[in-house]
Amino acid sequence: MKTVTVLLTKYSDWISTLVYYICGKGYTHASLSIDGGNTYYSFNYKGFCRETLDKHRKRGVKRSLSYQLKVSDQAFAEMEGIITSFQADREKFHYTRLGVLFCVLGIPFQRKWCYFCSQFVAEVLTKAGAVSLERPAALYLPNDFQRELQDSDQLESICTNPI
Repeated sequence: MKTVTVLLTKYSDWISTLVYYICGKGYTHASLSIDGGNTYYSFNYKGFCRETLDKHRKRGVKRSLSYQLKVSDQAFAEMEGIITSFQADREKFHYTRLGVLFCVLGIPFQRKWCYFCSQFVAEVLTKAGAVSLERPAALYLPNDFQRELQDSDQLESICTNPI
């Protein structure tokens, strides 16, 4: 068994503020780590991105929550492969505000090469078989992880404000 981390954070830019108020407050960004929390992968306005806790601190994140999940060795290897393929095709990927809008409306919307942060995290977790989620990846906002992961059989620990 291996451990992966889902990190939820609250940013203060305009789209994050909009998501914050529309979606019941809480968290506005989700990212995924497969290396013990040193490097996180997600999507931002520039597309697929690599993040660190220092990068989050510099952006002024003061509120965060992380979920450490136990996953099988096979699921972990699948996650590594998925993330490696995203990195290899990094320039093709784009952030989708339209996807966020459809998600808020409860409509699953997927365009090739386009993701938003929590959609990416949900897709990697489900495609790898690491975690069973209730809905399609395109219908996940950061707060949805908070509701589902706290009851997951894979949950190892929860850390409040790791940043």
